[in-house]
Amino acid sequence: ILAQAALGSRVRRAARAAVAMSGFFRGTSTDQVKCVNAEQRLIKKLDKENRFPAHFAKKVDMSKVSMDVVKPWVAKRITELLGFEDDIVVDYCLSQLAELPEKGLDPKLLQVNMTAFMERKAASFCSELWTHLLSAQESPVGVPQTFIDEKKEELRKKKEEADRVQEELKRRRSDLEEAARGQGGASRRDGESGSRVARSRSRHGSRSPPVRKRRRFE
Repeated sequence: ILAQAALGSRVRRAARAAVAMSGFFRGTSTDQVKCVNAEQRLIKKLDKENRFPAHFAKKVDMSKVSMDVVKPWVAKRITELLGFEDDIVVDYCLSQLAELPEKGLDPKLLQVNMTAFMERKAASFCSELWTHLLSAQESPVGVPQTFIDEKKEELRKKKEEADRVQEELKRRRSDLEEAARGQGGASRRDGESGSRVARSRSRHGSRSPPVRKRRRFE
């Protein structure tokens, strides 16, 4: 039952994806115009209900954003929110970021479009994504500050782990050297003791014990 439900959910998302992606074909049709009008009405409705975060009012210049860094995050975050990998959703989101309209990327429209795939999770995803894009366009390298901080923290932890390993190796090396010195000292003491015994035996062995003379009593 769970497998059937999951399959049905994927089929519904794929169907919605086909409808959503149809707007990217060249040319226009009456249905596409109706779809755009419906999206705009929905955006106005959600706007009146304050369903969009305040930072959606800020514009993003995608030419200043490094997509090589953003793409892996998009794939990872969508997978985390959905609970499984879905290339259709990831590809659609990336196409929204790549094929920009003349007026530029609209985060409200992006959220409406992503809702067809991610449902209620689209709002939090788009909010996070827009925050990263705003940060990235302010960076000289087009990378969100959060990503830079996370990388620095990762490198710091790796350095701490490497330092800990080096300290442990140094401690073990010191213990081995100390143990070796202790064994060497014991061997020298045993050798010196044996030498003294041998010398003592040699001295006593070279001298004959004194012979006591008997006195004759007359």
